[in-house]
Amino acid sequence: MSTFKINIIAGPLWSNDEAQKIGGRIAAAHLGKFTGQWSTIVEGQMSVIEVEYDTQPSGSTEYTLNVLAGPIWSNEDAKEICPSICASYGGTWNGQWSTVVEGKMSVCGCTFKF
Repeated sequence: MSTFKINIIAGPLWSNDEAQKIGGRIAAAHLGKFTGQWSTIVEGQMSVIEVEYDTQPSGSTEYTLNVLAGPIWSNEDAKEICPSICASYGGTWNGQWSTVVEGKMSVCGCTFKF
């Protein structure tokens, strides 16, 4: 199985010790593995950590989580938006979505395996 790596926003990280301490937790929250690499992208305000993923998430345990997707206006709109939103988190769209703030924010139902 092959892997890929992405950078995930981690808030401000002030030292390598801090990054190594919390990087694994942040990566795990996104169902990935922290590579140990990180960098500051806005001095004093924002850092990113490098997270590695398998190309095909697999496992016998799965769960569903709603993730923010910006405004979705219809079922047809959701069919275009949600698969990519869920994939960006390492999941698959389960066909569900809902509006949480009228005209401003919707969520997509994503299923994750680990």
